Amino acid sequence: MNRSFVLIRKMNVLWLLAFIASALFAQQPPVQLTSEQDHQRTMDLLHVSSLRRGADGNNPQAPNAANYDESKANPYPHLPDPLVLKNGKRVATARMWWNRRRVEIVEDFDREVYGRLPKNVPGVHWEVVSTTRGASDGVPVITKNIVGHVDNSSYSRLHDLC
Repeated sequence: MNRSFVLIRKMNVLWLLAFIASALFAQQPPVQLTSEQDHQRTMDLLHVSSLRRGADGNNPQAPNAANYDESKANPYPHLPDPLVLKNGKRVATARMWWNRRRVEIVEDFDREVYGRLPKNVPGVHWEVVSTTRGASDGVPVITKNIVGHVDNSSYSRLHDLC
């Protein structure tokens, strides 16, 4: 057989297979929802029955009225005295400050500002999926695409949500 004829025949078969695959795996058109329908669908997916109302900026007598009165705002909240230990004893020396009071303040900051992680947080295994070498403004650059894998087997409800 002629070599070009075989090549054309193979190309026709590939085009036919591509057409069949696109017909079989064609996606359904996206669902058109109104804003209210989309909101209700999201609420249902999250199992949220109601939302609390936000601040009411139009009615100053409402229980959830917005606060525009600067005299009610407290730019200087009551903060603990940095020279008094939690047990009420005053800090007397620099060593006492460094070894005791500073430790209390750092602990409060870690707990109240940064927050704590739960004890059973699963670890993440990072995998480099691709590495690309290139340059940016003449400087050599290495770009690594990474994917994190988390073991969520201890949280069974996660499988219900997906």
